[in-house]
Amino acid sequence: MLPNSQSDLLSTAKLRLNQKLRQSQPEAKYVVIRSPGGSQRLVVTPAQATILAVGFSEPKTVPEVLARLVGENRCPPLIVFYELVLKAYDAGVLVTGFEPTEYSLAVDWMVRLPVRLCLVVGTFVSSLSVLGLLIFLRRWHQPPGWLELAGGWLVACMLVSLGEVLAACAIAGSGGEVRGNQFFRQTIFPHFKTDTAEAVMGGRACEMAVGLLRLAPVAVGAILLVWKLPDFFAPVLAALLYVLGPWKQSAAMQWLSGRFGDPKFSVGSSHLFEPMRDDHWLQWSAKWRELKSKFGVLWFAWTIAWIGALAMAIARCLPGAAAAVPTWFSSTGRARPLLEVSFYSVIAAVVIGAFSAIWAAFKHWRIRREWRKPMRGVDAREKEREDLKGDLRDVLKQIPLFNTLEDNDVDSLAALLEPVQFQKGQWVFREEDLGDAFYLIREGELEVLKRLPNGQRKATIGWMGPGDCFGEIALLDNTPRSASIRASRNSVLLRLGRKEFERLVLGRVGGAKLREQLQPVRYLGRLTFMAGWPVSDLVDFARRCNSVRFQAGAVVLRRGEPNQFFYLIFDGWFEARDGGRVLRRMGPGDYFGEISLLENWQATADVVALEEGRCLTMARADFLALFTRGFRIALKMEAIAGQRLGTDVFISR
Repeated sequence: MLPNSQSDLLSTAKLRLNQKLRQSQPEAKYVVIRSPGGSQRLVVTPAQATILAVGFSEPKTVPEVLARLVGENRCPPLIVFYELVLKAYDAGVLVTGFEPTEYSLAVDWMVRLPVRLCLVVGTFVSSLSVLGLLIFLRRWHQPPGWLELAGGWLVACMLVSLGEVLAACAIAGSGGEVRGNQFFRQTIFPHFKTDTAEAVMGGRACEMAVGLLRLAPVAVGAILLVWKLPDFFAPVLAALLYVLGPWKQSAAMQWLSGRFGDPKFSVGSSHLFEPMRDDHWLQWSAKWRELKSKFGVLWFAWTIAWIGALAMAIARCLPGAAAAVPTWFSSTGRARPLLEVSFYSVIAAVVIGAFSAIWAAFKHWRIRREWRKPMRGVDAREKEREDLKGDLRDVLKQIPLFNTLEDNDVDSLAALLEPVQFQKGQWVFREEDLGDAFYLIREGELEVLKRLPNGQRKATIGWMGPGDCFGEIALLDNTPRSASIRASRNSVLLRLGRKEFERLVLGRVGGAKLREQLQPVRYLGRLTFMAGWPVSDLVDFARRCNSVRFQAGAVVLRRGEPNQFFYLIFDGWFEARDGGRVLRRMGPGDYFGEISLLENWQATADVVALEEGRCLTMARADFLALFTRGFRIALKMEAIAGQRLGTDVFISR
């Protein structure tokens, strides 16, 4: 089936490379890829093209390809990888196998001109024509009449169409496809039009040749008319300014892009993921870098020159109107008010721009801070869950731990559960209290707190809602409570005493199964990046984890030594150190060891247990399965790892 959302596409959809792709002539810096019937062209680096060609040569999911790239140390930054996949799918470069067969939009173009010949001839003719035009233009000064305007306009339309025809011949001669042929009416000069952007598939030489050939007929026609038929010249001069315009699809910009422009890569030009999609600072920064490039500076200079040429052309074609403007301003006394309005408009624009920049910078800082927050349950509170409805027997059947019990056992358990109400802020129990009961949440929400190593205050490590069970650790191990529980809203709990718990729960479910289903699964479900996972998936990941206990002062990782595991802190507090400097303190819900698994297997810091604690450990293969499962997990984990490392985890290629 087709993917229904971005999440489906990046997680479960099987993607493969379109077998009928067209690829541009090889260039050192970039490759242009297009599907046979598509209009979107992907401009990618050779490394990105290799990812598509090798990674998706057979139907695979995005997590499968990503795990392979990470395992082979060939992974680009994740934002680049995910954007590459999304844009390749939108362009038809990657398909799921269910899309209909694409048919080429190309036509059989009979005339093919060699690109090199077109480039030489186009350069010579265009340069000579523009030079001659500058010479002859000095002798032309008469304004046109309506009949001459109509005749010149028809000639201009034919000359622009001839340029498009010659461009199609050059594209065909480069081995490209002539596509998108139509009569283009949505312009001041209706004309035959072909998809001249296809020239990029032929390389820089083809782009330059196509730009020159689109210009040459109009330039030659302009010089012939100003020499022989000056009455018809004005519309052709307008057509010349049209093809020389500073907008994206003009002939001048196509030549300038082929000659001086660096490729504008498809990947990295937009931000497809929240919250980066709303980061205007990044978007403006990308535009500013583009404007500062060689092509951007030339485009700006060309725009200024073109505006000047347009003003001169209007002055020559309409000398009366041009002379009347300054006279009107001077006679009516409007020049001074206009200058004042212009001055204050500039000041207002500067002030608005400054406030916009400050607002964008502040928003950028907030987004980056939010994006790099630790992925603990306390940092992203789950949506409010629905209370458990029905009688106690129905409630118990909704709990995975009890849905395998016999009906008689469920009835016995329901009869012994005692409803207990807690008001907001009331403690259910505190850390180090003696355990005397097992609890099931029916309504409300509870906050889980853990005492910090200094013993002076508590830190929130998670939240629990309807359907969660707790309190079994103290009963199973006969130890004091390992955390404090407080009602964050008015709540109703179902309480089961120690004796009833041992007889009905331990006796029927078993201690081993209880530990397997309740403790690790409940812990994993509280983590932000696993919130919303099905219980079956949580159980599967819990089975892949090993619980390892560390004594106070134990060194879990040593900097520079190999590491093969990912550590999730179950309880206790740990410190990451660089020599004698403390990098960060970590508690339940935090993790470490991911950087060495994503990079080069070597730990980047010492990790020491501050007190007795436990960690759930995953081998590298299981960690990569977790890391690549969802793009939100991977992007956030990469951002936090980069912050810890002080540089990017993955490098652009």
